[in-house]
Amino acid sequence: MTKTATPSPAEPASPPAKSAGELKAGELSAYGVGIIGYQYPHMGLAQLAMPLFNVGLGLAPTVVGAMLMIGRLWDAAINPLMGAISDNTRTRWGRRRPYLFCGAILSGLIYPLVWLAPRGWSDAALVAYLLASTLLLYTAFAVYSVPYMALGLELSPDYDDRTRVQVWRTYFNLVPLFSIGWFYWFCQRPFFGDVVVGARWLGWIVGGVIAITGVMPAIFLRERYYQVAAAAKKESLWKSVRSTLHNRPFVILMSVTLLLTLGQSTAESLSFYVLTYHVFGGDTVAVSGFMGMNTLVYVASAFGAIPVARYAVVRLGKTRALALCLWINVIADALKWVLASPAHPWLWVLINPFTQFGSLGFWILINSMKADICDWDELATGHRREGIYGSVSNLLLKGSAAVTYLFGGAVLQLVGFEASRGGAQNPESILWMRLFFSLGPILCLVPAIALLKRYPLSAEMMQTTRLELERRRGKLEG
Repeated sequence: MTKTATPSPAEPASPPAKSAGELKAGELSAYGVGIIGYQYPHMGLAQLAMPLFNVGLGLAPTVVGAMLMIGRLWDAAINPLMGAISDNTRTRWGRRRPYLFCGAILSGLIYPLVWLAPRGWSDAALVAYLLASTLLLYTAFAVYSVPYMALGLELSPDYDDRTRVQVWRTYFNLVPLFSIGWFYWFCQRPFFGDVVVGARWLGWIVGGVIAITGVMPAIFLRERYYQVAAAAKKESLWKSVRSTLHNRPFVILMSVTLLLTLGQSTAESLSFYVLTYHVFGGDTVAVSGFMGMNTLVYVASAFGAIPVARYAVVRLGKTRALALCLWINVIADALKWVLASPAHPWLWVLINPFTQFGSLGFWILINSMKADICDWDELATGHRREGIYGSVSNLLLKGSAAVTYLFGGAVLQLVGFEASRGGAQNPESILWMRLFFSLGPILCLVPAIALLKRYPLSAEMMQTTRLELERRRGKLEG
């Protein structure tokens, strides 16, 4: 493993003063609104692909899951390439902004195409259409998503302000989280005739929103680390990836994230089926309305969870607050077994406060800590690699998410789920589905908590790192 320069926490290190160009509310808003264009392409696909192509058009769930997995793997595979391209780009507009602008426009134009699969096609033709449109969408999405995540890591040099960046982004993230919960309900409106027509109309609306919100960071933000990055030599993709994978704090943080993602993504892929066929007995119309109402509670819980998570960071520090988030996720997953009740369907909404604090707090902290790792890496190597760090983490996360697409479909097949049986599913199939949904994620969270104890970057160490970087290259301007 490559050795990394380690600033000694014993050195006297008073907290660095805030930079003259401290982020303003307008800048934080411009970055935050970009998360809408970031989330809609992949979350919208995950939310509607199974209901539309499986329930609406009749494709087997394993086939739909496999196509989604291939698309996500393609997205993951090209992310490091996009990260290296962005890191090595030198233009008058910076390393990130040109790709943000073009990627947002392309994603917005391509997204509606996924939902235009013609009615009456053979299964083979539908599979080919779903695969081709998904690959095209994820290619455009990578052009936008990688520079967007990289820009978030380099917006501020301040240890605490980096968490503030992620908090603002998380508030804006409530927009897609809220609205996506109503997608299936929207598609089921009677004036469309059926869910297939509804999905087509929704696709055009969402595509426009992706394009408009996605260009905002490109137009209104600046790249504070551009001059530092431009002064360094360009690096090959392989050298950048190898350096990233030899960074011990990054490896620990990504291992923790992978464990959580594998567990939670598998549960999410089964959530629609547990809710529909266990809690509501196969009543898809009732489920569509409930999903929308559940989203209201979900978002309301988030508004309370975000400031609580921020307070936990202030009181506990990033690492201990992250451990707390993981334990809250364990509690939330255990509660799913009890609260997914056919006798009392509305108990399901009580899961939200626990899920929101655990999940939102986790992602706020993970992205703030990635920015710290980029400083650590600059101290050791002299390079700013936000693009490659963001893209390699995306590769790992999206790869694991892709596996869970297939795994979720395989679980449905394994337990004997049959869409044609509607609410008359085998009770044993429902039991096993619930086990995977509730208890499976806990098996991933416990080792993640143990691994997090080995993460080395404290607040004191990062203050020392920043002081040394500013001594070498001076403070960042504007």
